[in-house]
Amino acid sequence: MFLLVTSTLFAQQQKEIDSMYQVVKGSYNDTIKGNTHYELAWALKLKDLPVAKAHMDSAMLVYQELKLPRKTALGNFQYSVLYRISGDYNKAIESLTKYQDYVEKVKDTANLTYAYYEKGVIYSQKGDLQTSLEEFYKANTLAEAINNLEMSSMSLNSIGVVYNDLGKYEEAIDAFQKVLVIYKKQNVTGEFLGDTYNGLASSYKYQNKYNEAEEYFDKALKNYKASNSDFGVSIANFNKGLIYNKQKQFEKALAFFKRAYDIQKKNEFDSELVLTISSFAEANFELGNYSKSELLLDEGLNLDIENKLSAKDLYFELYRVNEIKNNYQKALRYHKTYTKYKDSIYSKENIKSINLLQKQFETEKKDKAILRQQLALERKDNQIKNKSNQMNLLYGLLFFLIVFSILGWLVFQQKQKRKNLELVTLKRESQVKSLEALIKGEEKERFRIAKELHDGVNGDLSAIKYKLSSLLEMNNKVIKEAITMIDNSCEHVRAISHNLVPPSLENFNLVEATENYCHDLDVVNHQKITFQYLGSTIKLSKNTEVNTFRIIQELVTNALKHADASEINVQISHRDNVIQITIEDNGKGFDRNAIKTDGIGLNNIQSRVDYLNATLDFISNPNGTSYTIDIDLNTLNDN
Repeated sequence: MFLLVTSTLFAQQQKEIDSMYQVVKGSYNDTIKGNTHYELAWALKLKDLPVAKAHMDSAMLVYQELKLPRKTALGNFQYSVLYRISGDYNKAIESLTKYQDYVEKVKDTANLTYAYYEKGVIYSQKGDLQTSLEEFYKANTLAEAINNLEMSSMSLNSIGVVYNDLGKYEEAIDAFQKVLVIYKKQNVTGEFLGDTYNGLASSYKYQNKYNEAEEYFDKALKNYKASNSDFGVSIANFNKGLIYNKQKQFEKALAFFKRAYDIQKKNEFDSELVLTISSFAEANFELGNYSKSELLLDEGLNLDIENKLSAKDLYFELYRVNEIKNNYQKALRYHKTYTKYKDSIYSKENIKSINLLQKQFETEKKDKAILRQQLALERKDNQIKNKSNQMNLLYGLLFFLIVFSILGWLVFQQKQKRKNLELVTLKRESQVKSLEALIKGEEKERFRIAKELHDGVNGDLSAIKYKLSSLLEMNNKVIKEAITMIDNSCEHVRAISHNLVPPSLENFNLVEATENYCHDLDVVNHQKITFQYLGSTIKLSKNTEVNTFRIIQELVTNALKHADASEINVQISHRDNVIQITIEDNGKGFDRNAIKTDGIGLNNIQSRVDYLNATLDFISNPNGTSYTIDIDLNTLNDN
């Protein structure tokens, strides 16, 4: 059953990737091509890193040519992840700093959490655990403030990993358990849950609680396989190998290290590969396979090692292998390098300890100085009291009045701020209700007109047709033509009725209704009208689906009437709780400065966009027009 689920998930992911490749080959719009290259880079980052980087390069070329600063910033974030996975931490920090500069400039608090988080990951892999922990706590604090449960759980998970590296296992377990509580409420499974189980297992492994550790590693491996995560599968296998190494069961350890090694080498996970090589070589050494151990370690030397903890273990194993093979000169050289890294790490730890003691000492000095000042003030107060009790009473009353006045002023200011905030909120709610009433009234009128057309005019036309059909025995050519004209009229009335209230929107969801709408238009029009959908399943209220469908309907109708286009493409994508709708054509375009702002169609579109709390942007030139609507599901008015 597990293999069946895994193969099904893999097939679904591969289908999405194949679909994106078709978009890249077939689309004539640069924005859609750039976005699709971006999505492919994200989808392939843990499957085929070189191909993922190539797609990211293509996406960035498009974003820079079209001068899209937000997309370029997101591209830099994507680069930081790819460089971090490949172990190039300097380039990762450089790309991430560009992204962070942009989100701070535009005051995008939500995305700033991702910048803090990614920096924490990079510093963790570099071995700078103190800076890493600071960045993760920044991400967690900000995520909790804006109620971003996904980032809150991710940052807590990473805090647990760093505490493991610092040897604070109880603190690590506490962080991981908090993540499991969040995941249980949200029914989270797959790669994210696998990371948490992997962290918990490591906490128990470091405490030599091997049964608990193996139980959680098996849970992690199951979730990684279910989500087809090569990276996670390699880490879980590596950790299981470490358990057997610690228990001196080196034969069992070899199998797990080999699986981790093969996956990491194939995907160029160099940072993790260095660790695996050191432990893999250790197991071979203990089994007497010295040549195999040396080959592995030489391979590790050829990797770009920035993490001193990883390098220390690698040089120690090289020292052991060369010593037992009587290569004393090499052994001495490797032992010196090992000692240098070891001393460097311990020196940093000593500096941290000294800094901590220094801070404690300075704090104690300040506390003593404050205490001495308080005693001196008390002596002076006693002298003043002895000289003039009346003056003291006067000063006390004056101080009380000043404090009371300040508190009264502060309370007044707070009340005024709350009052102003309530006025703004009421105004916003009034605007939303007005838009909602206007849109509902429009939909109600559409339904009434459609019903009257279908039940009234269409019924009358059918009755006339029936009566004329009874005269056909006269073989009157004029009557036949009249019946044909009535048939055409019935079809037009039915089309108008369905256009006003599409049955597919009543019976199906937004994606199915849009697909049916585009298909029907493609059949009856000489223009080629296509529809594409990318991403996970969308769940919306019927009110939101109706308003979104009307926006698509109005923009497609405008393209049919005014663009003189031969092709019209409609695309809906869903990722990270954001729905993006793109409608493009290869028509003659228009001058956006010459648009009449009092047009009914444009006003209807803008009203619906405002009601959904969405954003609308477009690009138009002689080669065609492209509209982009972004709908954030977290800020919908009907939420």
